[in-house]
Amino acid sequence: MRLSERLHEDVKEIWSKILSHPFVVELYEGKLPLYKFKYYVIQDYNYLVTLMRCYSIIAAKADPTTAAIALKIAYLDATIEIENYKKIIEKLGLSLSEVIETEPAPTALAYMNFLYTTCSQGTPLEGLIATLPCFWTYLEIAEKHKNKLDSNPVELYRAWCQAYLSKEYRELLNEIRTIIDNLWNRENYEKYLKIFRIASKYEYMFWTMAYSMEKWPI
Repeated sequence: MRLSERLHEDVKEIWSKILSHPFVVELYEGKLPLYKFKYYVIQDYNYLVTLMRCYSIIAAKADPTTAAIALKIAYLDATIEIENYKKIIEKLGLSLSEVIETEPAPTALAYMNFLYTTCSQGTPLEGLIATLPCFWTYLEIAEKHKNKLDSNPVELYRAWCQAYLSKEYRELLNEIRTIIDNLWNRENYEKYLKIFRIASKYEYMFWTMAYSMEKWPI
């Protein structure tokens, strides 16, 4: 079994909760309050900036083939993803400076620090595994709930959700998985599973953070 398949299989109980999270379901149904989506976008924009930097770190330490993929993802984050979010931010009546200056919520900060630490202190494979649940769960969420989009009355939500059903997004995920599978030498599986499991838990917690609009308690 490929490494990515094995990791996926061993965190099914976490991913099933991600796929059925109320934020996700309400978003695809068009029932999510706009203020919660606005909160999510602010937090996720800053997460994307972190992800871009993490892939740059991975590229700096990786072999040429892996580095090329990591730089490709970093570039896409820095251009297409960020530009799309800037348009969404404008539609939500926010300014980019307002988003950038917003303090990350506790869960978002913890997740970003986890990614920074893993990518900077670990191997390129460990860094790629830490970022994989983000890409992969968004595709599975989109596939599970895509039938809800036909009756979703919120154009902004439909456009956001459909991006993860594109051919390009699926191909990018497959590239990441292929690199991960090719780098694995059949050793250290438990270490990689721990990283993948923690990242998956953070994905669930990120949705919960957005749904509850988490704030610092002090």
